[in-house]
Amino acid sequence: MKKHIIALSLLMTVGALVACTSNPNDETSNELNESKKENEVQESSNDVQKVGAEDNWELSSTFNHSVEYENGEEGSYEIVGNKDTVGFTGTFPIKARDSQKYFWFYFGKESIYDKPVEVKAIKKGTMEPVDIISGPSNFYKEAEVSPHSVNMPSRLKFPSAGIWAILVYIDDELYESIVVEVI
Repeated sequence: MKKHIIALSLLMTVGALVACTSNPNDETSNELNESKKENEVQESSNDVQKVGAEDNWELSSTFNHSVEYENGEEGSYEIVGNKDTVGFTGTFPIKARDSQKYFWFYFGKESIYDKPVEVKAIKKGTMEPVDIISGPSNFYKEAEVSPHSVNMPSRLKFPSAGIWAILVYIDDELYESIVVEVI
């Protein structure tokens, strides 16, 4: 009888311990996930405040990027951005409230293939970041245009005219800021 009572006590203790263990769907886990999201929003807000506080709203430069296609033909693109990091080409001038197709070019030295890309923009005089991109959200190896550049097609839509700072995030890190005029 003593053995049954000890076994029953042991079973109840183990059952209570199992019931009290952490569950990925419990409140603590949800609080940790919310805290992580708040930290990501805070980091993004810091980027916005940094860009918004900067007095340098000078338009980013444009440059020509020459490529040789797989078939041997040569081509050239007018790119706005930074020839050492990232830029984009498409229909210029950029028109407000009009979703237009653009190609992003990555010129950096790091391997960024298949890393997530996020593009936001801040209008001069505001602090509110806006999502402006739709379409693929990463550079992938098959999109290599030439040995030193890879592109990513997308659609950009700015909600209003003005001077905008485009914030390009690669793998959740602010990678580049490009200032453009939207008409």
